Amino acid sequence: MKLLITSDVHGDFEGLKEVIKKHPDVDYHINAGDMCIDPKKYERFHIITVKGNNDFGVDLPWFRILDLEGVRILLTHGHMEFVKFGFDRLKLKTKLNEASIVIFGHTHERYLMADDEIMLINPGALGDYHRSYAIYENGQVTFYQR
Repeated sequence: MKLLITSDVHGDFEGLKEVIKKHPDVDYHINAGDMCIDPKKYERFHIITVKGNNDFGVDLPWFRILDLEGVRILLTHGHMEFVKFGFDRLKLKTKLNEASIVIFGHTHERYLMADDEIMLINPGALGDYHRSYAIYENGQVTFYQR
């Protein structure tokens, strides 16, 4: 399974389209919130996303549990779990939802940590000066800059 993972696009629709075009072979595109784009603009790309703290006026869930090809994933923006102050709440929520991967954003910093139970993935922010995103493929994560 190959995932395109983005977060914190913050309205950079052109940058988002550029990244999507670079990776036409992904199975799923997952976004960890703060798109800050009208969902009508990106619905044709079939992005699985959640609501971030800057996604005003959109009807999206705060988190999702995804079962993709036998892999259970918690998708959240991270602000509700206070990820800027540590990952304890995020890990607990992941365990309570019996997920093995958690994808989050909010900090604008790339992050990857894996132990025997959980893999935490933050692709960074596509919409800031880092222009960061990630690809997950068969248990491996690679970070990219747009």
